[in-house]
Amino acid sequence: MFIKQQVLFRQLLWHDLEMQKLLLLSIIFLLGADLSAENNLIKYSATITRDIYGVPHIHGSSDADAAFGLAYAQAEDDIKNILATIDLAQAGSGLKRGKEGAITDYLIKALGYRELVERRYETDLSKEVKDVIEGFVAGLNYWLSLNLNKDTKDYYPVNKTDLVVSFAIQNLFFAGVVDAIEDLMSMPEELSSLEMDKGGESLKVASLVAGSNAFALNSSKSLDKKTRLIINSHQPLDGPVAWYEAHISSDEGWNMMGGLFPGSPFIFVGFNENLGWGMTVNKPDLTDAFKLRINPDNKNQYFLDGKWEDFETKNIKLPTKIFGPISWTFNREAKYSKHGLVLDTQSGSYAIRFAGMEEIRQADQWFKMNKARNKDEWLDAMKMRAIASFNAVYADKEDNIMLLHNTSGPLRNENYDWTKPVDGTDSKLIWNQITPFEQIPLLVNPSSGWIVSANQDPFRASAIKDNLNRDDYSPTLGIETKMTNRAYRVIEIFDNDKKFSEKDLLDAKFDNAYSKKSRSVKYFKEILETDFNDNELKEAQNILKQWDLKTNLNNRSAALGVCLLSEEWLAFMSRTDPSDAKSIFIDCTNRIKNSFGRIDPMWSEVNFLIRGDLKLPIQGGPDTLRAVYGRLQDDGTLKAVAGDGLVIALSWDNDGNQESKSIHQYGSATQDSSSTHYDDQVKLFVDEKMKKTFFNKDELNNNAESVITVSVNK
Repeated sequence: MFIKQQVLFRQLLWHDLEMQKLLLLSIIFLLGADLSAENNLIKYSATITRDIYGVPHIHGSSDADAAFGLAYAQAEDDIKNILATIDLAQAGSGLKRGKEGAITDYLIKALGYRELVERRYETDLSKEVKDVIEGFVAGLNYWLSLNLNKDTKDYYPVNKTDLVVSFAIQNLFFAGVVDAIEDLMSMPEELSSLEMDKGGESLKVASLVAGSNAFALNSSKSLDKKTRLIINSHQPLDGPVAWYEAHISSDEGWNMMGGLFPGSPFIFVGFNENLGWGMTVNKPDLTDAFKLRINPDNKNQYFLDGKWEDFETKNIKLPTKIFGPISWTFNREAKYSKHGLVLDTQSGSYAIRFAGMEEIRQADQWFKMNKARNKDEWLDAMKMRAIASFNAVYADKEDNIMLLHNTSGPLRNENYDWTKPVDGTDSKLIWNQITPFEQIPLLVNPSSGWIVSANQDPFRASAIKDNLNRDDYSPTLGIETKMTNRAYRVIEIFDNDKKFSEKDLLDAKFDNAYSKKSRSVKYFKEILETDFNDNELKEAQNILKQWDLKTNLNNRSAALGVCLLSEEWLAFMSRTDPSDAKSIFIDCTNRIKNSFGRIDPMWSEVNFLIRGDLKLPIQGGPDTLRAVYGRLQDDGTLKAVAGDGLVIALSWDNDGNQESKSIHQYGSATQDSSSTHYDDQVKLFVDEKMKKTFFNKDELNNNAESVITVSVNK
């Protein structure tokens, strides 16, 4: 973008004339400005209105203008996490995080994401989305140009490739490729017969986040006949995948509000005036590891269809921080078979193939979802299949509710057992198509009037009479069968004839109990039946027997109960067997007694949401609907680090009139601790209260804190 010279030079304090010329020429060259043709200059302009909570509401004449303003507002609030996203897209994590980051860099480079995006950007993405992406990049570069310092100068200018690569990488993580690779690399030299029987089970994806919730009710289930939606995707509370709230609109029909990740031009979970949706992580089988047979006389060959084939190879350079400012560039060879990227492990050589490995249209699909005006248009967006996974819970002003178990699972040969390691010597098993949209689970308008998703079996999402039948779908999709505690609880809450008010629905969302049916509660059953000799353990056992399975603030059994259940939850998430319950029980008893002087401190003394100097007790726990995942501190307390963050409550009445409320765990100022909005939502959040979104223009005008217009020429 060609920025007004006087603004640019004043902010950058450039005094050297030649440096000014070089900078100006580089900007013009990068973004294609043509000073010889005044008519070719395109102006980006957007208005950023911040409401009384500091949440940005951005408006532009065009979609590209609005994206420009969104980038600028995000950068004001969250530049650190945006730059972390760029690090990932540029495969520069090794220089920031050392060996751990270099592993991710290797995968991104070995899979050739930047080359893929550069090769297919012009052909695969629509003009509308390219305009939005380039407007967003212009807005981000505008902010960077005005705020160049030692932390930002190396990132300027950001380019459009960075943005599109970041969307492709999201597919990489959520398709489970990273987890599959980690599992492969940790396999023993010889697979046991039990492990072989498990087959692909040991390679299945582990959730990147602890869980998510989304509930939809139509008018038949609502006390006031309103259609209602609760959006509650769980993410880390800090970092590059923590939720950021924004509202973006344009004169071209874009009008979307909700949550997005830093560095995104699109809303991922949220609503427009006509419809809304929430997302929860699902675990369809999107990844296969093909076991290769290597030529014993030539390690650079593998056997396929009766003959030896040469691997393709390329050298990967991995700049990596060693310690302090010292870094080193490592070279690593990447090998490829016709199946995909090859990994040499202790148990043999495997080629990884995953859904969406050649897909870069995620941005197009998100944008099409954002601009959908009704159920059919939203489903058309989902039929693109560029987004590889996620459950989506949908509701709209026409009283439609839906659950889509979205999966771009491969169209596999059903005569082959894909739960076991895949034979890499037969090319007929190398799949190239995805399962048709009509063959993945979609539940529309169940007669019960309710749909829930809490990372569970998608065939248990409504009343029994309305649930889809697993037998109607290909077993090769690998659709999960698990039930979380959250799923048991929400089904217990909704599976009845009760009509729900808004308060009832929010009470369900903030429910902090464990179900007696849950896997977690069954884990400590043996402790209740054990005959302990130690008096302190008897006392702890009695505390556990008295537990009502809730995690409310004044609960004196929750500290011990949650300590015990947390171990089981972590094992479940990492796909391992939990430790012996008795040994964990003894450890928890001793730890709590040493930290608090008693085995039964109130939960309000243990579980906290901490933001800067603000430390407030919070209800909830791991895998409760009021999801709070705490990290153990030195003093024995727990600091919430993941789970409930951005929560949105949405409704439409019979006339299509919309109401919307939201709450964020911290506030809109993600990094500026001096800002009022750094922590102004924390008290509301722990009190389980909501704020108005001010989505309506008149409400926004009456509750605006500031209004600015940002403009530049391209």
